[in-house]
Amino acid sequence: MKSEFSKYSLEQLLEEKAFISWVLKHENDTEWERFMKSSPGFRSKAKKAREIIHLLQDRYEILDEDSVLEIWKNIDKYEKQYTRKTRKLIIRRRLSWAASVLLVLSFGTLGYLYFNETGKGYRFVSSGESQSSEARMVLFTGEEIALKKDNSTITLNDATSQVTVNDSIIELTQKTDAGKQDVQMNEVVIPYGKKSELLLADGTKVWLNAGSRLAFPSRFTQNTREVFLEGEACFEVAKNEQQPFIVKAGNLDVKVLGTHFNISAYPADAAIETVLLEGSVAVKKPKTFGLGKNEVILKPSQKASFKKEKSEFTVTDETDVDLYIAWTYGWLKYERESLWSVLRKVERYYNVEIQLPANYPGGDLITGKLDLKESLEAVMVVLADASRFEYRINENKVFIEKKMDELKRR
Repeated sequence: MKSEFSKYSLEQLLEEKAFISWVLKHENDTEWERFMKSSPGFRSKAKKAREIIHLLQDRYEILDEDSVLEIWKNIDKYEKQYTRKTRKLIIRRRLSWAASVLLVLSFGTLGYLYFNETGKGYRFVSSGESQSSEARMVLFTGEEIALKKDNSTITLNDATSQVTVNDSIIELTQKTDAGKQDVQMNEVVIPYGKKSELLLADGTKVWLNAGSRLAFPSRFTQNTREVFLEGEACFEVAKNEQQPFIVKAGNLDVKVLGTHFNISAYPADAAIETVLLEGSVAVKKPKTFGLGKNEVILKPSQKASFKKEKSEFTVTDETDVDLYIAWTYGWLKYERESLWSVLRKVERYYNVEIQLPANYPGGDLITGKLDLKESLEAVMVVLADASRFEYRINENKVFIEKKMDELKRR
């Protein structure tokens, strides 16, 4: 990884093919994640650049590095020509121009996207990345509450305007006018190596996995109950037919009335997965300009996988949905899953970095069960025995060596 990347401007990042390949195709994912951790100042610029690239990707079925470069150059040229009087643009304005120019390129009508798309979605206000920060709850007032336990419990009580964090009770005082319609959002940030349980004001239970963030209001006052997820969470939704529950994860909306399901939506993963245990859910992705929607309806024991690169759904029947929620009980169960996928989950659970040698067969499929209440050493012993590899642990890094069979042949 080039060290000079840390000095790149936003525009330079958007013209760097290696960066675009990482965002679109997850190429050299481990190296980029390591670089992000070692360069805190680079992280904010990279986040903004990724938002722009994903914005472009949302408007085209197929988007490669050259397409991003071409579109971005057109946007940059357009902005220089028509925005000389507004040089001091912040990133949101930049995104608005990007969306507007894309609309010109696609439909020949400037301004529609700006007025119809601006303001949608949610931007987490919690500072720092979930994998490198302490577990905490960020109240809508700006107050931060440290979650000191590895497995914290949070309960919201609408009747008493209180939130209980483990054994501490915090008074929630609304500072907005009673008639104001703005929804005040709280956030829970869970770093790698920790988990959390929440009981929302409507009675919905949420289990948050390692490396996840959830934004939610102190109480639901609108026609729908909306929360925002980054990472993985398991939901048991309190039934309310008059007020559907919607989880917004990445570019997807998962809409339910009352049900039990699991969503995995880590930004670095190539797909967003929704697994239904009970009830019925609609998983949908809004299409460009709201002219149509991709939507799938799941039945119990089905999984919807949304491939980010191809922007398409696949639905499969699952014989054992407990595999996907075992983490809520402290277990990691996997059935014919790639070694690489399992190791990525172990990284999140134990907040470590696992490195494989070049050309290592990380795609080998394995089946088993890991007790995440055990130490990292105990978990690695089980994986090493199942996959026949040597390993060594150095502080927060795990180095996978060559397969035992290869070592014996030498």
